[in-house]
Amino acid sequence: MTSNETLELAPNEYRMDLGGTVIAVHCEPAEFAIGLGNWFSRPSSLAAPHIRLDLELIPHADVPHLPNSLVTTKTLLAGGRFDIADGLITGHYDPVAARGSIQAKGTLVRGALMRILEQIFYQAFWSARRVAGQDAFLIHSSAVIVDSQGFLFVGPSEAGKSTVAALSAQHHVLGDEMNLVRDTGSGLELVGTLFNGLFKAKRPGAAPLSGVFLLKQEPHHALTEAPLLEAIPALAAEMVPPVGLGEVPTKETLPQMMTLAETLATKSRLKFLEFLPDDGFWQVIAAEFGLEL
Repeated sequence: MTSNETLELAPNEYRMDLGGTVIAVHCEPAEFAIGLGNWFSRPSSLAAPHIRLDLELIPHADVPHLPNSLVTTKTLLAGGRFDIADGLITGHYDPVAARGSIQAKGTLVRGALMRILEQIFYQAFWSARRVAGQDAFLIHSSAVIVDSQGFLFVGPSEAGKSTVAALSAQHHVLGDEMNLVRDTGSGLELVGTLFNGLFKAKRPGAAPLSGVFLLKQEPHHALTEAPLLEAIPALAAEMVPPVGLGEVPTKETLPQMMTLAETLATKSRLKFLEFLPDDGFWQVIAAEFGLEL
């Protein structure tokens, strides 16, 4: 990003702001830029981008394999190119120019399959974050602001993240799937993201991170201690791997995720949240954290 970078949007451009890390996506066909705004239910950011991507949707006649993870099915090719899931997504990223290109098969923009395409922007976040110089990471979670305090709810699939978000509609719900944690130097800040376009109840926002809860579905509501030896691996499992567009996972990736988890665990109030599928868990949290509901 240069000092004379224009903030004006190109007609085919959608910019996503992820906690101050900004990615510009130039779309082909051009109308897909509008489609991204509609999917995310978020207007394009006017902030200057840290990286720029050319995204092209490719027509195809085959029925491609649709992986659960775009990271684990990614390979690096000659000339700095990458391939994901045998041609489902291909591309190139130049970290010096902070510029990349992505070609994605058109099936990925059909309904809920956009959730798969979203994952390429997780990788773009890590590339842009390095340009921005931010100390931040993405984590699979639901997040809610109550009484100007941020609360993060973490667990594997089916643990209850979406249930927590749905039961928190009377509060400021940042998201039910993917949120950002930023180290401000004076503490951790919780920031909502635009990810999971299927969840329309999310609202943008940020707040100091007051509590992190590892979810356990039980026949009661309770907050219990979360020993670090148990909590850190559980948090690490939900971290978005720190793998940029021109990278693949290495032997250092898991230790890096563990380090991020340790930061989250040691710089926040960490508890297990045992809960029923009703909003009574907020009374337990309010009593522990002194909230006015």
